[in-house]
Amino acid sequence: MKFIKYILFVLMPVALHAQTVHVDEDRIVYKNKKTVIQADKHELFERAQIAMERIKWNKQRIVVENRDEGLITARGTMKLATPYHTIRTVEYLFELKVEDGEYKYRIDSVYMEEKERGGKTMRLSSEKLLKAVEETGKVSKDAEKVLNEIDMNFQKLLALIQADMKESVSTEVTSK
Repeated sequence: MKFIKYILFVLMPVALHAQTVHVDEDRIVYKNKKTVIQADKHELFERAQIAMERIKWNKQRIVVENRDEGLITARGTMKLATPYHTIRTVEYLFELKVEDGEYKYRIDSVYMEEKERGGKTMRLSSEKLLKAVEETGKVSKDAEKVLNEIDMNFQKLLALIQADMKESVSTEVTSK
């Protein structure tokens, strides 16, 4: 019985407030490598172009598209939910590289811009957002809420890409 109380009162709050955002060297970075059975580089590049076209909700703008290298790089922005007096926009760089039978993605260079209507504008790097979680009180709670929303939006973006690329679930390797 004592063990059950320990789990409920000590470990549950820790598990519920655990951060799911992907971190690499103290910044937000999502990267992975996926295998697609029986698909060559050119077919995967076509799929990647279609996938990037379909993602309109977060205003991606392609900055590099190189068919020979199998590389598409886009600068993206997405709005976060906020009270009326505040506008939060997340900016990021999304890279999709295809090869025969696989593709790699990377989301990096994540920044958040926060504007007060009729007031000042702050630009926060992902490093500063992650450090805010280490603070105490309201600052930590607000930062965690923002990071969870960012993670949810990136997971949605990646799910849409994966559906269009139709990767096989048999092999999934996290790239380093």
